[in-house]
Amino acid sequence: MTLLAPRLIAPDSSHWANWLDATRSPDLDRRSRAASLHARLVEQGRIPLLSWHHLEELLGHEDPERARARMSALQQLPMIGWLRLPGEEAGLGSIAQVLAAEAIAASEGNCGLFAIRDRARTLLLRTGTGRQAVGEHGWVWDAIRPVLRARRDSSAMVAALGPLRSFDESKTIGELAKGSIASPERMRVQFGAIRAAAVEQALRGTDGDRARAEAMADAFMQRVLAMMPPPGTSVRELLVVTLTGQGVDVAEIRDDCVLADLSRLGMFRSQLKAVASLTGQPFETLKQVPMDELPSRVIGEALRMHGQPREKLPASDVNDAHLAVLAAYCDVLYVDKRTAEDFRQARQKDSRLDGLIGEIAKGADFEVLLGVAG
Repeated sequence: MTLLAPRLIAPDSSHWANWLDATRSPDLDRRSRAASLHARLVEQGRIPLLSWHHLEELLGHEDPERARARMSALQQLPMIGWLRLPGEEAGLGSIAQVLAAEAIAASEGNCGLFAIRDRARTLLLRTGTGRQAVGEHGWVWDAIRPVLRARRDSSAMVAALGPLRSFDESKTIGELAKGSIASPERMRVQFGAIRAAAVEQALRGTDGDRARAEAMADAFMQRVLAMMPPPGTSVRELLVVTLTGQGVDVAEIRDDCVLADLSRLGMFRSQLKAVASLTGQPFETLKQVPMDELPSRVIGEALRMHGQPREKLPASDVNDAHLAVLAAYCDVLYVDKRTAEDFRQARQKDSRLDGLIGEIAKGADFEVLLGVAG
């Protein structure tokens, strides 16, 4: 059913983990407090929100028994909130469903951040029992755990190597087109330098584990090599092929355009292409959706632009970024200290967040979800 008047709270993944684990704690007092937490939340009108990104972290634990216990505890909850688009009969929504809902809302003619957010909320938010959210059969999630664990390396590579760039994105297409593709000899030297930079960047996401960092860098280089143009390709042709592959039209790739702006548009279009099937609309129609009016985009960009610089780039940053967009769709979003500071700084510098997002809260343990100071 549609969630009508919620006091919807989105716990951090650590709060979900601590709460669910505590229901089986050997400490009787802690187990009792965990067992009674849901009833105490409901008394306050608070409904905890569970997303796919939470579940990925909860079930990705190394201990399969703990993962099973967490799933069992989730199934027993009498009321939670989750994300699910109309027409989807099962599954927990992710950032993909959020973006799809916002794209649908914009395509319907809703204009502006608030109108699109409000319409997307009605499309997305559901409440019901834990079993309605995650299903009756725990074995399904047990079977999918290896896939979830394998995705960790992919997330780690995205977090660590995402900031790397092949071109100077502050330049225009016209300026870049004056250059030339390096000779094979020069390219080998450049590839060596790129791989070395990738290793150093990846070390920030692996806590200094050089073997993992080098494996990430090698995987990254394989992707780079796979995208290399055939001999004789010009810089302009390479840029056009790359950007049109992301969904940017050739007519939009003008000499006076700054590459950073086109890369931003290309990333957005590639995301729309990925969720087109969820919207029921062709990609060519979705291309008309304005990215600066979608709440998830505005929140993500505000945090990237105004958040704190990262000395380390762990895989959890990818999930944190996905969970951050829930700030527009719940009354309270619980985050870690670092993300809370990111939101504080972003709110000071980006007025678009005013009224768009709910309360941002933090705290060490699960009882902070009751609204106690953290």
